[in-house]
Amino acid sequence: MARANTEHFSREELAPLDEVLAYRNRDVVQRFLDSYPIDPADAEEIFIEVKRWLWLAAHQTMRRSRRQLVVTLPMAALDEMWHCFVLFTQDYAEFCSRFFGQFIHHHPVTLAEKARTRRRKQRDPEGFARAFARQMEWQYKLIAEHLGEETLRKWYVELPSKYPMETLQRLNAQSAVAGRHG
Repeated sequence: MARANTEHFSREELAPLDEVLAYRNRDVVQRFLDSYPIDPADAEEIFIEVKRWLWLAAHQTMRRSRRQLVVTLPMAALDEMWHCFVLFTQDYAEFCSRFFGQFIHHHPVTLAEKARTRRRKQRDPEGFARAFARQMEWQYKLIAEHLGEETLRKWYVELPSKYPMETLQRLNAQSAVAGRHG
């Protein structure tokens, strides 16, 4: 679905996670609610989880890790909230600069990347599955190590069971229809 890339600003160290999580932006949450009419408390929770995700992505960059975090389908709700945040470009850039000293780019999967992935899958389905499993094992361990197992469960079990991609698409379509008629 997407991965995080960074562009450096001047900050040399990552802000503490609790400071990042204390950041509020009602406009971002409301934009999400306009597109996905869910319980406002759930939208606030998803925004908190996006801030965790961005903190971890920045952490990986500061460690100069070659491995990148990837947003996978179970994380659709987080990805959609991230999209809403990115739309508020000035707020998002200021958030990244203030807390991370670098801009966290939302890098969606390109058509060329999709084609390469499809070819790799067709050429060696078992090898592709093993490589994906290794990536996810690494990512799960990283999340659990830095954010805790509760966050791992929230991102890959709780939020996906409450807001799978199909539900988000349905809510978005309903919202669009209501917006035209309301």
